[in-house]
Amino acid sequence: MKLQLRQPGLRRFWELHRGEDVVATLQIPLIRRGAEIELGGRTLAIESSGLLGTSLVVRDTATREEQARVWREKLHRRLELGDRRAVWKSLGWGSSYGFVADDGESLVRGKVSSGLTRTKGEIEVADDLAEHEALLAATLTAYLLIRRADDNNSAAAGSVAATSGGG
Repeated sequence: MKLQLRQPGLRRFWELHRGEDVVATLQIPLIRRGAEIELGGRTLAIESSGLLGTSLVVRDTATREEQARVWREKLHRRLELGDRRAVWKSLGWGSSYGFVADDGESLVRGKVSSGLTRTKGEIEVADDLAEHEALLAATLTAYLLIRRADDNNSAAAGSVAATSGGG
């Protein structure tokens, strides 16, 4: 399944599109970690915990049922989604990242580009995932890539400020 990540306005709100259909939305606060997902008529929350937000849990906001978990294990982030387990990896040149199963098969891969005011991208999910799991994996991938872009933009802005301040 191929999806497009679009940020329709200047707010920190994104849509995942399959063709012209919006299949999921993602709202990420600027200051705190975590996010809110709308997926299949359900509202899910990405909750961050641990030292520096190293662990993420996705819960249904109505039932509090855990849908997925991402945690740091040694040097890698690991995904637990239903009976699937995968590792977050760089997938090569061009800033492509994704979750790769222990057997080496890519479950989901994504790439975002971030401009001054908007972030957009492409996400591809393995065909053998059920619809809900596929969209959840895609949304988690979008979240991690957007946060990565935020961190990179903050670091770049800090570097520019540090080098231009001494006049």
